[in-house]
Amino acid sequence: MNIFERKLKKTNPHEKTIFIVEDNEVYAKALQGFLITRFPDIHNIKIYPFGEACLMDLYQNPTVIIMDHLLNTKNRDAATGLSIIKKIKTASSDSNIILLSAQKEFDVVSKAISKYGCTYLQKDEHSFSKVEKLVKMFFHNEMA
Repeated sequence: MNIFERKLKKTNPHEKTIFIVEDNEVYAKALQGFLITRFPDIHNIKIYPFGEACLMDLYQNPTVIIMDHLLNTKNRDAATGLSIIKKIKTASSDSNIILLSAQKEFDVVSKAISKYGCTYLQKDEHSFSKVEKLVKMFFHNEMA
């Protein structure tokens, strides 16, 4: 399938998809595994090591995007989560985005929440259960 066919491919609007944009492979796989156990009906939970890769698949209309902020440990030139969120919101203003980060810088957190309408979660020992609650809420809102 070439890139044009992939872009034009229709996706099932009722199929729920979760994108995880996280450059820490171990953390991303742990979160993916957690979500698979909590949402066994969701078969499309994709991991992206940097945000630019996620942008290429936005045509799949993910139900939820879980985004880290600092995404440059593997690729030094990778854009920040906040700059990727800006691009996502430009393409699809109603995207459900969770900024899941160890980021404590007030400006980043503030922009994510106020300017881009994201939900911010601090990475800690309770992060996965908080993500689960938010994902359930987003899935419920989508069905309403």
